[in-house]
Amino acid sequence: MSRLTRLFRRLGRDDRGAIAIQFALLAIPMSILVFALIDLGRISLQRHQMQDALDAATLMAARSTAVTDVELEAVGDPAFLAEIAELDLGLSASNATFKAGTGNHIVGTASATVKPIIAHLWTQSDFTLTANSDVVRSSKNLEVAVVLDITGSMSGSRITDLKTGAADLVDIVVKDQQSPFYSKVAIVPYAVGVNVGSYADAVRGAVTARAITDVSRANPAVVASAAHGFIVGDKVTISGVSGPTMLNGNTYSVTAASANSFTINANTANAPSYVSGGVAACDTSTNPGCLNFTFTSANFTTVTRKLSTCVTERTGTYAYTDMAPSIAPVGRNYPNPNSNPCPSATITPLSSDRTALKTQISALSIGGSTAGQIGFAWGWYMISPNFGYLWPSATQRPAPYKTKDLVKVVVLMTDGAFNTPYCKGVIAKDAGSGSGSASDHINCTATNGDAFSQTRKLCDAMKDPALDLTIFTVGFDVGGDANATSMLKYCATDAQHVYFPATGSELKTAFKSIAQEISSLRIAK
Repeated sequence: MSRLTRLFRRLGRDDRGAIAIQFALLAIPMSILVFALIDLGRISLQRHQMQDALDAATLMAARSTAVTDVELEAVGDPAFLAEIAELDLGLSASNATFKAGTGNHIVGTASATVKPIIAHLWTQSDFTLTANSDVVRSSKNLEVAVVLDITGSMSGSRITDLKTGAADLVDIVVKDQQSPFYSKVAIVPYAVGVNVGSYADAVRGAVTARAITDVSRANPAVVASAAHGFIVGDKVTISGVSGPTMLNGNTYSVTAASANSFTINANTANAPSYVSGGVAACDTSTNPGCLNFTFTSANFTTVTRKLSTCVTERTGTYAYTDMAPSIAPVGRNYPNPNSNPCPSATITPLSSDRTALKTQISALSIGGSTAGQIGFAWGWYMISPNFGYLWPSATQRPAPYKTKDLVKVVVLMTDGAFNTPYCKGVIAKDAGSGSGSASDHINCTATNGDAFSQTRKLCDAMKDPALDLTIFTVGFDVGGDANATSMLKYCATDAQHVYFPATGSELKTAFKSIAQEISSLRIAK
């Protein structure tokens, strides 16, 4: 009995092997915990991978031109699938959604179900993983001038296809929402010139008789006349002046001009003081710039033409600039109203009214020769801040160059040779084939030279980095015209911005492509 008692006492004092017993007792729960951590690590990694894939796909959708949820899905889903292709996550396009959020946000969401390995020992539930991505879409304001060839060669289905293509461009470029970023389009139809309509007096100088409100006693005399529109070199005939009556009935040259007065080569230093009345009218027989212009044609006949609301090239120091017309007026136009008239379609300043823009496009009619250099110049002018004062509404006025978050674009379309340069407001005698007969031309050569050369000089000026303009050119069925092809390539911003559609269908596709590229510039530039 005493031996048994001593044995139990010895066993009670002996602690060898206790750790093994404790470990055996803890082995099962520790194993479960370790394998559970493997589950958690796997789930964490897959959530991380899914988040990265969703972020990349949402960014891709935000950088696209997609606007609606359906369009965003069409971009986001393939991008998401491409990102998860090598990850073996068992996900599909249905696991992610892409939608337009408030403001300028694009929102992506993704979810996945992961089957645990160890957790299934005590639960039948799967783990649900979610990811969210919110990308602020970059955007810009858009000012786009679309220059459209409506010459006689655009007859039949050609003008119909042009109208469709231009209308499609307007629909794509001009967005429903004009805040916080606007998108506007200006339309410039051109043929023998550009019809500026009611803005004619402001851009090329008024020519009707202007009321005189004062005449200085000086040598030379200064005549006060509000918004007279005369320029240096004009010939004016004075009549009806009370005071220095020696001016009445005489014609004088304008030697200097400002907005509300002009100087004439007359000495009134010793004449009676001005009292009242009088008008100054531009001489109509010898000088261009008047209501009527009489000139010798290229076949030596005497021709008198009436001034139109079309305009021609600017000449002189500012010929290839966008200087304000109040400082450097553009050229006047004396067209043949029968064989080569001023087109009826007028310019449309920048507008976000899609309906009005498309109405103007649908009303285009064809006729006349091709003064593409003038159309191209006005494409520039329509987005030039220097011309902004002309337009009656602040919403029509272009923003300054390089304004933050602004993209300015000119789209030039033509179907052939630029064949119509000018001298004194009349088609020059060295104009190209297709610009009318010799009786339609004046007997002097083009002041600015060949129309293609003029256009290249305009392009050089427009590509000044200080302006930051983007130029697209479209040559419709011009494959056989080396000069036109070369010029269009030269003027485009780069090779990716020039199009040469050969058919009406391709023309419409070109306009859609340009519209999409412009929308892309709005997001990515």
